[in-house]
Amino acid sequence: MKKFLLSAAAAGALMAVPSLASAQDDAGWYLRGNAGYGTHTDIDITGDVIGDVESEGNATGSVGLGYDFGNNWRLEVDAAQLFTNLGAVSQVPNSFAKLETTTGFLNAIYDFEGFNRWEPYVGAGVGIVRGNATVTAHDFPSGPLGQAGVTNVSTPACSGVACSFKDGDTGLGWQLLAGLGYAISDNLTWDTHYRYMNSNNLDFLGTVAPTLGSTTAGAMSFEDVGAHSLMTGFRYKFGGAKKAMAGAGMAGAGMAAPSMASLPTAPTAYRCWDGCMAMSAADCAPEPQPEVVRTAQCWDGSVVSDASQCPAQPAPQETFSCWDGSLVYDRAQCPAVPQQTVAVSNFNVCGPSPVAIFNVDGSAQPKSLTRLGTMPEFGDSHGLSASQFYAKLQQRYSSNPSDRAYLNYLFKSMGYSGGFRDANEFMFSEETLPIGTRGILGIGEQHHFGYYVLNTSDRDREAFRIQGANGTVVHFMKTCGNYMYACE
Repeated sequence: MKKFLLSAAAAGALMAVPSLASAQDDAGWYLRGNAGYGTHTDIDITGDVIGDVESEGNATGSVGLGYDFGNNWRLEVDAAQLFTNLGAVSQVPNSFAKLETTTGFLNAIYDFEGFNRWEPYVGAGVGIVRGNATVTAHDFPSGPLGQAGVTNVSTPACSGVACSFKDGDTGLGWQLLAGLGYAISDNLTWDTHYRYMNSNNLDFLGTVAPTLGSTTAGAMSFEDVGAHSLMTGFRYKFGGAKKAMAGAGMAGAGMAAPSMASLPTAPTAYRCWDGCMAMSAADCAPEPQPEVVRTAQCWDGSVVSDASQCPAQPAPQETFSCWDGSLVYDRAQCPAVPQQTVAVSNFNVCGPSPVAIFNVDGSAQPKSLTRLGTMPEFGDSHGLSASQFYAKLQQRYSSNPSDRAYLNYLFKSMGYSGGFRDANEFMFSEETLPIGTRGILGIGEQHHFGYYVLNTSDRDREAFRIQGANGTVVHFMKTCGNYMYACE
């Protein structure tokens, strides 16, 4: 219903545009080109691929051909394109999605009366939206060590062990615009605007592998596809169309069109500083000059007419910096340093788990590791304190989309609903795992994992410990930065 009402409102705005008969002297055709930044809205995926995606921003652009009726209304044909990465489907590893939308709209635009050379406007449009999607999801845990092939458990984002879609679909859509123009000249306008585009659901075809070695046709839908864009550019109007038509009409009637030089010139009125009208600036009454008042600003921000009137500045007090970064005048006012509690290392119980990185097959034989560091995940962190390692994870979380998805997945699996955003430095502590510790160990920057037992040196068993909200315990090994789900 919401889409129907908005589409009807946009169509009504198009029907409300006055006819060409009401055009003014400054009517004419124009060309417009804009470029800027855009992002698709969050999208729910249904069908053989299930989940949600969050769009990254990217460059976007549009071109338009329109007609300015000269009475505040414009009508234009508009084309725009936006391509964005949608990231992992529901932050599930081994999945990604991309979307390209190409739109063609008929827009009705209303220009408000401006101020100086600025002229704001609003508009609405209806048309078509072409979407081209690429979506892949699978449960192939592979790596340089060549462990295991395809599992027989479906990936959370795909109805089989693998889904692959690269297809396009076209649907109806509408958009709303709000912008501001600046008249550089009579014909050239600097045009900046925001637009919101929305389309109905887009359907795509692809392939699904229900089991290893077999494929079948698949289908999925992107629901409620939308986009936000902010663009700037230029609009050029081809002027003089109506005047040329008037001259041609007079010539056809056997009359010569009068030249501008032969037309009488109306007297020009001049508005004086006090609002009165005069024939020229020389006829205006003299404008009184404001009295110059000299002031001085004091150290406390007050303003006086003489600097000698400023209050005396008190002597500066010595300040102290506390452990949390706050400043106090007395060290005794610093807040107490919270105590960190370090629990036993082997807090987890080996066994099956719905969380892949915590799932330990008790019947399997763990692979012995005698040295770490050959396949680092977050890199060597020896020499860092627990709080410094937390800051290192924060930097990787902010700068690397793959690390951000993995850290959110790990911390949500530990019971933190907000993912890594719920982490703080007091959750991190340091300890050395006993020799012979076994469990699930991360492998490499692609965040793969395997079942291992640590038979390494004491230095390689040094780790940062994190206590989960649901009772799980995870370690990050200092030598390589790989996570360790130690269990017994």
